[in-house]
Amino acid sequence: MKKFLLAFVAVTIAAASNASAADYGPADIEKAIGTYKANEVRFARDYAGKSIAFTWTFHNARARLFGGGYRVNIGNGGIGGNVDCTVTDQTLLDKIVEWNKGQRIQVSGIIDDVTFGDLQLKQCKIEAL
Repeated sequence: MKKFLLAFVAVTIAAASNASAADYGPADIEKAIGTYKANEVRFARDYAGKSIAFTWTFHNARARLFGGGYRVNIGNGGIGGNVDCTVTDQTLLDKIVEWNKGQRIQVSGIIDDVTFGDLQLKQCKIEAL
């Protein structure tokens, strides 16, 4: 029990330090998308190129039509309000293939753009919880 508690505390601290090291967190996803809809130049100034970290749910993964790799959709699905990451790392893809919709995941990356109302990240790091 003691080992489990120590491991839980270590994971919690690591997740908190990763999130606190990022420029933005989970509450900023909706704000960033709203800023993009209101003024793309302001979005570029305030969000593009900045880091973000959050915990959310895996929705799905599918092959990208252009550019190779896979698009991992994070959030509740539907149109808009989600986060997309492009993943090309085969080791990570081998893990993602085992996930089911609703899997809790820790995500960090660099804010890139908004497409169809979804926040686009690059240089994503994704880990199952």
